[in-house]
Amino acid sequence: MKFSSKAFLFIIAGLYLALGGVAGYTTVNAVLLLLLGIERYRWDRSRWSVILIAVSSLVLIINQFALFALIILVSLALYYFRSRPLTPGLYRSAHRLILNMRLDEQSWVLKSMSFWQAVGEIRMDMSLAVPEEKETTIILQGLVGDVDLTIPEDYGIQVEASVMVGQIAFRQSRDGGMMHRLSWRSPDYDQREYRMKLQLFYLVGDIKIRTV
Repeated sequence: MKFSSKAFLFIIAGLYLALGGVAGYTTVNAVLLLLLGIERYRWDRSRWSVILIAVSSLVLIINQFALFALIILVSLALYYFRSRPLTPGLYRSAHRLILNMRLDEQSWVLKSMSFWQAVGEIRMDMSLAVPEEKETTIILQGLVGDVDLTIPEDYGIQVEASVMVGQIAFRQSRDGGMMHRLSWRSPDYDQREYRMKLQLFYLVGDIKIRTV
């Protein structure tokens, strides 16, 4: 069954009116602008896309403060629950409103870590890192995240990643949309000399994991 362009427009208009009637048109418009800003930021990293994300997020917070606060509290609770298994003293842990982490230009020490952020951009190239342990666990979680990870081909990898809205790219595959999840483990994970566990969870996210 094929839909004409007019039928598609009627469906979109109907959804817009229905969501606007339930959540309010200001909220719906702010969500659409937020998604537009995130999509544009992924392509051009322009100042205007950052401004669009900031303004639409502010409007959402003002209009849906209770819902926004609930999302943050639930996200933080899940973060603390997932980060508990890490051994104290052997990892970095923090939660921040805004996180900008760049570890992709010079050598650095790789250790287990867990971070939560409301909005964040994270770049890590493990091929430049000196591992502190044979097995490393990295937990990254937040509301809006742009994550780019590069992992050596000879590492054993175990990945659990999910985004409510956005995309996940792993090696040569890329999938996106709503409620997307990735679960993968190297067949010979336990036999590899160095192993890495990744746990990545975002409400809105763009996650890229590549091997070199």
